[in-house]
Amino acid sequence: MRATNPTTRNRWLASLSVAAATVAGLAVPQQAQAAAGDVSYVLNHTNVRVCGSVRQIQCPDGLGANGVKGSVVGDQWDRTWCWRDGEWAGEPSTNRWFKITANTTAGWKTGWVSAAQVPIQAFVPWCSSWN
Repeated sequence: MRATNPTTRNRWLASLSVAAATVAGLAVPQQAQAAAGDVSYVLNHTNVRVCGSVRQIQCPDGLGANGVKGSVVGDQWDRTWCWRDGEWAGEPSTNRWFKITANTTAGWKTGWVSAAQVPIQAFVPWCSSWN
């Protein structure tokens, strides 16, 4: 299109700019947002713990002695709230822990599982504490 007067030319340039911005927006992927409550796949017999440790130690933040709240019953998709780095554990060894809510041998429990036992991991935010 050949724009001859300034008003027509400006309208044409404005529509061209909008079209370019639309195409650019489609071509550039949007950054994923971490969402607490997305699901991760947790393996059978995974221990759900009070905090990110496998030893009987004092958990940080005044949670008391670390213990097992229950063991995951069957492989399952579980709500995953956040992640935090703690003690190294699992095979392969990792210090990443996820806070999940799972059906365990002691009923539905919310606690911490080693990322080594979570082969499909949700993209969730970082936890500011072990609570």
